Amino acid sequence: MKVFASVKVMFVMSLMGMVMLACNPNDSDTQMFDFDLVDEFAIQGDSVTQVISRAYLDTEYQWTSVHVNLNDGVIGDSLVEGCSNWSYEVNPKSTVEIWFPDAFVEDGIYHFSNEAANNDFQILVKRDLEFGPTIVNGIQYTQNSIQNQSTVARGFSSFQGEPFDVTQASIQIENIRSQESSIRFVMELESGDCLRGSFDGIFEPFRRIIIDGDCD
Repeated sequence: MKVFASVKVMFVMSLMGMVMLACNPNDSDTQMFDFDLVDEFAIQGDSVTQVISRAYLDTEYQWTSVHVNLNDGVIGDSLVEGCSNWSYEVNPKSTVEIWFPDAFVEDGIYHFSNEAANNDFQILVKRDLEFGPTIVNGIQYTQNSIQNQSTVARGFSSFQGEPFDVTQASIQIENIRSQESSIRFVMELESGDCLRGSFDGIFEPFRRIIIDGDCD
């Protein structure tokens, strides 16, 4: 009985170690990216997954050098945001937006830490997006603005300590120049949750354009 109990304890400890490794962005072993999620993301332990069936790549983004947009909608050749209006051809329900400061993103593993002065990327993950017109007192101000949304993860340089703020994250990119590209990501959140997801397929070129101006 003691031998059985010892083996059982060792098995549980081994399983816990695997879980920690799977959500430990500091670990250089690519096992952290070994999970079954494909074209979707989810919080570890959550049975509900969010679809990200399309990937778009802007290598000349106006605020950073490279911008990636993963979503379950359709963008087309450009995504214009101005005065709260969005130009999606098909509005998404889930989005993963990633900003890279480098001139071009090559295959490799990239890291983020809320304690670092400079990071390889910044990231914003949302779900439950709902779009529609904004009408106030019978006057329509927007045609296609975000009416509702839930922030799942936010990894920016300005850490605010919200439960969904990213403390550590890693991204693995493979075959980015081919039609069989892959991007996989693992994030640890301030809440202690682990977020994992991936996309396999073609990165479609697009332009992400933000228009600043008078919205009255």
